[in-house]
Amino acid sequence: MKKIIMSMMILTIGVYATAIEETRRSCEAGDAKDCKIMGDLTRAGLGVEQDYAKAHYYYDKSCFDGNKDACKELASMDKK
Repeated sequence: MKKIIMSMMILTIGVYATAIEETRRSCEAGDAKDCKIMGDLTRAGLGVEQDYAKAHYYYDKSCFDGNKDACKELASMDKK
């Protein structure tokens, strides 16, 4: 949650594209927390195009890497 708030602050100062790209790269390199953040941002459409399929991908990747919060988000998406 702290990183989401921090990400939103970054959005307001105009540096969001770089921060989001760094988070995405970190996720692809295996950082489960950053994958959860990318899932949150993509699901909400904050700084990136809203895309539930991509959000599902990021949550799944994060969950697989051990992030329990991402597993909960993934389960809530799968229920809908």
